[in-house]
Amino acid sequence: MKVQIIAVGTELLLGDTLDTNSNYLSIKMKELGFDVYKRVVVGDNYDRLYKEIKDGLQQNDLIITTGGLGPTEDDITKKCCCDCLGKEMVLNEKSYAKLRNYFNEDEKAIQGNIKQCMFPEDAIVFENFNGTADCAMIEHNGKRILFLPGPPAEMKPIYEQQVQKVLEQFATDCIISETLNISILGEWDMNERVKDIIESSNNPTVAPYFKKDKRILRITAKACDRQTALKMIDAKKKELRERLGMYVFGENDETIEESVYKVLKEYDLSIMTSESITGGMIASKLVNVSGVSDYLKRSLVVYSNEAKIDLLGVKAETIDTYGVVSENVAFEMVERMFEKFGVDCAISTTGYASGENAGLVYVGLGYKNVIKTLKLQLHGERNKIRNRVSNRALAELRLMILENVSRETF
Repeated sequence: MKVQIIAVGTELLLGDTLDTNSNYLSIKMKELGFDVYKRVVVGDNYDRLYKEIKDGLQQNDLIITTGGLGPTEDDITKKCCCDCLGKEMVLNEKSYAKLRNYFNEDEKAIQGNIKQCMFPEDAIVFENFNGTADCAMIEHNGKRILFLPGPPAEMKPIYEQQVQKVLEQFATDCIISETLNISILGEWDMNERVKDIIESSNNPTVAPYFKKDKRILRITAKACDRQTALKMIDAKKKELRERLGMYVFGENDETIEESVYKVLKEYDLSIMTSESITGGMIASKLVNVSGVSDYLKRSLVVYSNEAKIDLLGVKAETIDTYGVVSENVAFEMVERMFEKFGVDCAISTTGYASGENAGLVYVGLGYKNVIKTLKLQLHGERNKIRNRVSNRALAELRLMILENVSRETF
């Protein structure tokens, strides 16, 4: 099935609002085995939207619109579609009853919003449980137009809970993609380890790419149904995990901090951070994960030399002799965390986020009094460096824990 997605709204063209709906729907169409031939953004302009829908119907089997279903004059999506198909707009009684209840029988408010209850005749109407604008799908001469609301918080639940089941009737193939997230390994190193698997994989296919400071392997399978596709993907993921081992830290949207939390929980390990260059960012990432309070015992931001000395107990002579940005200071920061606070795991950071030596960073890592340091030379603006240091420190600690636990087991 050929699909065109039309995002409606002048705010999208002006850059005031990001069109995340089209990306989401493209993924969902791919899962159904539908081919998205075109994606376009159209402002709140009747003539342009009319032309886009009219042309789209000639070239595609399904047109999906998002936005333009509200009560105001610039909400023109349904009228454009009706005019393209030569259909009348009719009142949907169920939508009207919901609207009356929503506005508590306030007649002025009801009449001001009644446009949201009008749909093309013969349309299938989907109730919006998260807003007032219901949506619909209309079929005409073998072609279909699906109207979805603009706000993602409304659009996604309607699609997942109601629309997808209807579209699945027209699916002949199912295409599913899942990802493995890889830490620490560079792109070249990762590719070399799995190059033969990538080259020999046709269905599922395996494709490497880089996204937000992590390496990703995307596995895509095509099958007659979702369950079969997922089984194919699971088999390929197992093969890749066996090759990459502990460097695989998660799947799909799982973050490195979520993966670290799982390790801390599995082995009942406490953790502490003492951060200079990262300024609490590592702790902040961990705190994003629900349940981490059972394991994150303390976090210090020791940005100045005085803080490192007074709060943590780093020796002044260590800083004077080696410099505050040094392997020795990073090591001693971890050492003091173990001595003073008795935690199982520790992370320290010290480095330059700007200036002549920007990107020079030392990370201290500790697991049960085993300490190691890591020197990084990173590039980019200040906060990008800080974020990369935070992610790398968490990834390295996770690997350190797993390697030591593995040795303790045998």
